[in-house]
Amino acid sequence: METDKQMQQLVRKAVQGSRDALEDLVRRIQQPVYSLSLRMLLNRQDAEDAAQEIIIRVITNLKGYRFEGPFRAWVLRIAVNKLKTVRKTFAERRMAPVKDLDSILDRYEARGWLSKPLEAPEPYLEVETRAICIHALLSALNRSQRLAFILGVVIGVDSREGAQVLEISPAAYRQRLSRARTRIKDFLAGNCGILGDTNRCRCGCILPSYLENGWIHPDKPMFADRHTTEEEPARLGKYLREIDELGQLSALYRSVSPSSPDFVARVKRIYDDPHYRILADFQAGSNPS
Repeated sequence: METDKQMQQLVRKAVQGSRDALEDLVRRIQQPVYSLSLRMLLNRQDAEDAAQEIIIRVITNLKGYRFEGPFRAWVLRIAVNKLKTVRKTFAERRMAPVKDLDSILDRYEARGWLSKPLEAPEPYLEVETRAICIHALLSALNRSQRLAFILGVVIGVDSREGAQVLEISPAAYRQRLSRARTRIKDFLAGNCGILGDTNRCRCGCILPSYLENGWIHPDKPMFADRHTTEEEPARLGKYLREIDELGQLSALYRSVSPSSPDFVARVKRIYDDPHYRILADFQAGSNPS
C-alpha cells in the first residue's frame, strides 16, 4: 500500500464526499486485499468474493477509522476478521488433518506423481505449479498461523503491525509467526527441488498430476503470468540458493504476486444506496481526524 500519509489524505477526502478519492482508495487497497484473500483461500472465486466484501466493509466504515494507527493495519484487520469466518476451502479440507507434511510427498511418490515430467512444459505452468504447491502447504496450518505467516513473510509487516492486525501482543505474534515459518521452511528445505538439487519434488514432475486433477487451469492461472520466460524459474532457483534461509522463504512466496481484479466497478453500485450511506457530508466545522 501507499505511505500512510497519502492514504489518510484519501480517506479524509473520501469521507468528505469525494468519489474520485474513494475510487482511488479502492484501487490502492484492492491488490493487497485480494492477494491476502487468494493466499489464504487458494480459490479464485472464493478470494474474489471475500475481497469484494472486505473492500465494501472498508469503504462503508471509513468514518470508523480514527487516524490513530496505520491505515494499512486497519484495512488488514478488517480483512483478517472476514477471512477467519469464510467456510473451509477444498485445500483446507484436504490439508487440515495432515500433521506430517513429508507424508504428502510420500503418497505422491508412491502414486508415481514425481516421475512423470512433461516434455518442455510452458514456463508459466511451472510457475503456477510452484505457486499452488507452496500455498497449499499453508493450508496445513491453522488459520491463525497462516494469517501470521502471510502477514509476516509475504506482506512483510513487522511484529508491532502484525500484532495490531491480529489483535494480539507483539510477543504472541512473533511466536505464532515463528512456529508457522519453521514448519513450512523445514518441509521446503528438505523436499523442494528449487531449494536443493537433491530434493525430490520438482515442479515439472508434479505438473502433469496437478493438471490431471484439475488443480491447475492452464487457461485461468491464479498466480502465473503467461508471458513468463524459460529463464525466470531457473533464475529464481539460482537466486534462492544464494541467500539465507529466512530470505529464501520470503523470496519464494513473494516471487508470485497475483494480479488483482478491478473492484472499482463492483462497488460503484453502493454509492447511492441509502443502506450504505458512505458519502454523507460532515457538519460545518467538523474534523474527520
